[in-house]
Amino acid sequence: MEICPRITNQLMLKEIQKGSSKNVVSSPLSINAILNMVGAGSTSDTLEQILGFLGLKNVDEINSKSRQMMAMAASGCGRGGSSKKTRDCPILTMVNGVWVDERFPLVPKYKKEVLKGIFKCEANNVDFRTKANQVVDEINSWASTASRGLIKNILQRGSVSQETTFIVANALYFKGIWDSDYEFDEERTTNRKFYLLNGSSISVPMMTSSERYYCESFDGFKVLKIPYQSGKRNNFSMYFFLPDERDGLQNLIEKFNSNSGFLDEEYFELTKKELDEFWIPKFKFSFNFDISEVMDDMGESLSLIKNPRDLSEMIHNSENVPFFISNMFQKGYIEVDEKGTEAVAITRFRMAPGACRRPKIKSSSFVADHPFIFMIREERSGLVFFVAAVVNPI
Repeated sequence: MEICPRITNQLMLKEIQKGSSKNVVSSPLSINAILNMVGAGSTSDTLEQILGFLGLKNVDEINSKSRQMMAMAASGCGRGGSSKKTRDCPILTMVNGVWVDERFPLVPKYKKEVLKGIFKCEANNVDFRTKANQVVDEINSWASTASRGLIKNILQRGSVSQETTFIVANALYFKGIWDSDYEFDEERTTNRKFYLLNGSSISVPMMTSSERYYCESFDGFKVLKIPYQSGKRNNFSMYFFLPDERDGLQNLIEKFNSNSGFLDEEYFELTKKELDEFWIPKFKFSFNFDISEVMDDMGESLSLIKNPRDLSEMIHNSENVPFFISNMFQKGYIEVDEKGTEAVAITRFRMAPGACRRPKIKSSSFVADHPFIFMIREERSGLVFFVAAVVNPI
């Protein structure tokens, strides 16, 4: 399930190339969940396209990966608990939602075995033709609850066509506290310069610590890990990818795009060492983007399903329309401070008719005073929950 970080790579590169100063955050895992839900109900060319994009062989493999994903999400602390140990382990929830028009009822087997059996969700039968805005309100309410109020509106009134067939959504929420050995002292946080891609600088709050960190230098960039307090069945960390050059973010992303990507296991085999200097910024930002556009740029368009019968494993009456047009969209939010991290992403899919080994170099400091990439990764499974580029921390 390593294919979807390519979407984030392409997205970050596109934003930088057009001169955008926006920070980017995306959840590859949430995108995976949506593609798996659609792929599990597809056949023929549409299925082959989704399988090719995900790097999987068949529907059985889609379902197997989906079960692993849902099991990982269920291994978090959920809403937390009363004991300190339970309160401090990562809070992790994944919620799925489906809204299907009454004209195109879902196939019972898909409802029972895929939606309910694997993705733990019930389908909501709705009337897009006469009550589209009411359905929008219902979906937005679901999104607000699933994201704990961090994302309130994923759809605008009037944005959903009366011809909409179904909407599939996934909400992924994460909240982690830094491991006790890596906690930051708020009194040591101070304003320092952060250098922007245009060569100017701004003053931002930067955190520091005297602890030893897992850190390594590679050709043109450094990687540093900060672990979160762990639960019984998961072990999360945040990884920072810092270019050596202040304006090196684009080169770093291009390097990842041309090679095996930033999921090369070598980048996670880090050595614990003392750093002469260590600073990372506090930040809080949100970002939303059209996944369909990014996939089009990658030559992997799922915007047009020419043969509606390809969805016959999912919905009835698909043969009554000449083709389906789809789009996929994601909204994300993340905050990093002295205590830890809170992040959420909501991804929705709407359907309507019509390398080589790299040399390691001794590292003595890690000062994230210029644009960088980071990710939240679960160590045991290797799943990447969030990926982001910080271009301007404030």
